[in-house]
Amino acid sequence: MFRRRLGRRQRGSALVVCLIVLTGLIALGGLTILAVQGGISAAGHARHRSTALYAAESGAAAAMDYLRRNVDTTTKWSALVEPNNVAPQMPVDIVGNGAPPGDARNLFTADIRAWYEVEILNNRDDDGYAAGDDNDGRVVIRATGHGPNGTVAQVEWQVGVQVTGAGGRPCPGYGQKGLAEDGAGRNDCLTNIVATDVATYSPGSTP
Repeated sequence: MFRRRLGRRQRGSALVVCLIVLTGLIALGGLTILAVQGGISAAGHARHRSTALYAAESGAAAAMDYLRRNVDTTTKWSALVEPNNVAPQMPVDIVGNGAPPGDARNLFTADIRAWYEVEILNNRDDDGYAAGDDNDGRVVIRATGHGPNGTVAQVEWQVGVQVTGAGGRPCPGYGQKGLAEDGAGRNDCLTNIVATDVATYSPGSTP
């Protein structure tokens, strides 16, 4: 009788131990799943934020190209800025500006779900700021990028123009090997770019 009771007690203790171990494993598995899901969510959010940032930078680059082609030798960019920057202009001629996913003007593929909005503002230290005149040849590009799941990123670039050469074209701020800086065969600001050239661009001043 004593041996039979002892065996039942041992089996009961083993069952309790097994239940405790099983509960611990289930809890550990649940924590692992939560950790993995959190990591996946964080990675996805980081990717969405990066997409929004890349969209903003793309919008700013598109605005740079637009400004290069729309500078006046006398009034600079006065036509693109407003007095005291009230309701800044969002030129629709900037490629892709304000075009949401699905719009024919949007430059991104549909699966990226990205777009941008670009505003042109006058810099506050311009003496024509209050009147809405660009007297110093400098403006601010404000580009807001939109990514998946409502993510938003914004960049601001202050850019300047150095008007020089016949035709009064602005000096572009980029170069390509073997070409003039605007690719047109003219060197208003720098010589042709070769493999060993190093140049520093200072907006608003002579390179």
